[in-house]
Amino acid sequence: GRRRGGRDEGSQIVVKYPDPPNVDAIPLTSSEEEMPMYFKDPQQLLNFFIALEEQNLFLIQNSQETEQALEDLKTSYRETKTNMEEKTSVLQQNITQLESQIESEEAKKAQLAKRIAKSAGTTQEKQELLLMSLGEKVKDVYQRCGFDASSNPTTLFMLSDLEAQLEDLLSALEQMPDDYVKKAEKEKEKKRREIKRIEQQKILEQKQIEKNKAAIERALQPPPKRVGRQVMYRSQQTRRQVKKEEKEITEEELDELKHFT
Repeated sequence: GRRRGGRDEGSQIVVKYPDPPNVDAIPLTSSEEEMPMYFKDPQQLLNFFIALEEQNLFLIQNSQETEQALEDLKTSYRETKTNMEEKTSVLQQNITQLESQIESEEAKKAQLAKRIAKSAGTTQEKQELLLMSLGEKVKDVYQRCGFDASSNPTTLFMLSDLEAQLEDLLSALEQMPDDYVKKAEKEKEKKRREIKRIEQQKILEQKQIEKNKAAIERALQPPPKRVGRQVMYRSQQTRRQVKKEEKEITEEELDELKHFT
């Protein structure tokens, strides 16, 4: 027979009731004959209703648990939504600040680009002048070292020759006696200091000459003309001091004063 419900892990009641009759297999009879009953025992009907009641209670319990789980999910969703909105607000503020900083940096970048564009030509000219000055100094050293610069060699070529000669001189220096090298170094250092002292003295003398010349020019210049009305200061009135003359008292007048007193 069929099994409807039942008391198992889900707290349901298993009720056995007979299979429904097969109407097609029952032979046709007169209307006065009674059809067979579906339930054979009254207890079967009672058990069936009990099973339905248990099933309803089970479904109600499941529905309540589902509603509680749904309420928990809603609460968790609201909390998560609030938390995410707060984080989103903070992130949005950070994005706004970063965008503002980016705009500020872009403005600085544009200003620097303008300055670079303005000073590009001047900087290039300065670099060219500096390279020319360095080339002249290298050429001067090149000629002092005994090389011929009549063919106008490049700066790199002159530097390579000077480097090679320096290496030769260092190799020769290593073969010389230490005492001789130290003595020569002292003499060279003494000459270098003397030359430096003379150069500094010349610089000081030139500065003094320039100062004297500027002082003479200032002295020869006419005094500046005063423009506008001159400020007149109020003179202070002199106060006459009256000196009181002290009269000397003679002895006779003193005797008379004593007599009257």
